[in-house]
Amino acid sequence: MKISHFSKLANTSVRMLRYYEQIGLLDVERSSQNNNYRNYSAKELKKVAQIRTLQELGFSLSAIKDILSKENPKELECYFKLQKATLEEQIKQLDYQYELLTTVSDVFVEDNRFLNYHVVLKTLPKRHVMSLRRVISDYQQESLLWSDFYKERSKQQVILTSPPLKQVIYHDDAFKEQQIDIELQCQVTGTYQDTDNIIFKTVPETLVASTTFQGDYEQMPLVLEALGIWVEVNQLRMIGPMINIYHLSKAQEPHPDNWITESCLVVARK
Repeated sequence: MKISHFSKLANTSVRMLRYYEQIGLLDVERSSQNNNYRNYSAKELKKVAQIRTLQELGFSLSAIKDILSKENPKELECYFKLQKATLEEQIKQLDYQYELLTTVSDVFVEDNRFLNYHVVLKTLPKRHVMSLRRVISDYQQESLLWSDFYKERSKQQVILTSPPLKQVIYHDDAFKEQQIDIELQCQVTGTYQDTDNIIFKTVPETLVASTTFQGDYEQMPLVLEALGIWVEVNQLRMIGPMINIYHLSKAQEPHPDNWITESCLVVARK
């Protein structure tokens, strides 16, 4: 029969039938006496039905080609187990997306700047660091603390890694405007002596919720809200301090619009 007639019986478009043939799913006879036209027969309806059913089960066309090549039904078991596992993972992802959308939709509608903060779960690697920890009177004193940090570095000619993972850790349990307990860290290579102000230590790998943003620090309330919502939706819990990693700070770039900061919350799975 003509491809148009076969298409009606198979409930499959002519374009798709031709594509099945092109990728080797259908082996269609061609007429040598009639300009190489395709000759479809009713027996090929079964093959198309199998293809369509497997597509509805979520199998890719390449997987379907492998499945239909198997003669022993027991050989198909692994395909169906794998597809079931894939669908289960997709269901989990959809559940997560639905919960996240339900939680943040009102926030995004009110302030679409939240779209600037893509949060991920990542692990900061184990590293050897130079550390300076001190209680400062207010946040403006942080720049002076960095000045002390680099003076101490210069004394011992400390070699930083590239990038140095330059970060500040806020150790207070709650937000404080004064008498803030902060720690400055940079990753180093080599061995050095501790001093009255500086210690060198190995920091274990750390699981964090992280978002990287560009611009000044006035957006920190939005950044922290985005992190907090993401941690809640993903059923994580905070178990440690907030960390800011300075990828490009005012020490290298005077214009605030170009600063690049990564804000992290130390977390654990519930």
